[in-house]
Amino acid sequence: MKLTLVILSFFVTTLVYAQTDTIPSDSIVPVKKEIDFLKQLSETDSITGGKVVVHGDPKIEQLLKLNISVNRKEHAFQGYRIQILSASSYNTNIDTLKNYTKRFEEEFPEIPAYLQYTDPDFKIRVGNFRTRIEAIPTLKRIRKKYTGAYPVKTIIYLNELTPVQEQDTITSPANTGNFNF
Repeated sequence: MKLTLVILSFFVTTLVYAQTDTIPSDSIVPVKKEIDFLKQLSETDSITGGKVVVHGDPKIEQLLKLNISVNRKEHAFQGYRIQILSASSYNTNIDTLKNYTKRFEEEFPEIPAYLQYTDPDFKIRVGNFRTRIEAIPTLKRIRKKYTGAYPVKTIIYLNELTPVQEQDTITSPANTGNFNF
């Protein structure tokens, strides 16, 4: 019973947010189809003929399906960005903030910058990090020019991320000459 309550409270806390952003549905990037690993486990292996049988409470499978459906709708994850500026919307020129963002992108071209409006302030946040620890090396570099920068927890939408280009990393020994036999 305690395990069920712990799992249920975990899923409920992922559904509750203090503040949510909305994005238009036409700007959502399609996500690769998820893999149903429980279904794959229960199928018979073509080589050995083996099969995995999972003995457990069927409610856990329902919770997994609920979690998948929630993640499918959100197209976002909880992550971190580095905030370099927060300015009150009162008497602030938006063009000045855009120029500030552009200047940052010129200084650090590999780090994306985002100008956001969170009532009543404008915030300039940079980078896309899954954890706070992942943001620390970039934070150290940024603090050399932006001394007041600090990491903040935020929701990162998948359509804001740039896709990684797949590349072949295997080179043949004949082309490189680095392998000695």
